[in-house]
Amino acid sequence: MKYVIILLLSTTGLEQIKYPLKKSFLEKYPKEYSALACGDQAEEWRLNNTTYYDHKNNDAKQQGNYTKDGKLMIGSLCE
Repeated sequence: MKYVIILLLSTTGLEQIKYPLKKSFLEKYPKEYSALACGDQAEEWRLNNTTYYDHKNNDAKQQGNYTKDGKLMIGSLCE
């Protein structure tokens, strides 16, 4: 694995942001556990770039992690 892909949902549809895995994350784990490095980097991105809301616009169904520009983080992939 060499990339982490952040999945965001916006009013225009699904967006993907692709980042190379940081060397500092890859060095934390043996090569066969590179998925853990990818997950750690995705978690760091979530913590630094989103805010969690237990409801949005008075609607509990809109809970989740949102970016400053209103996009909902729906997950991440490792490639």
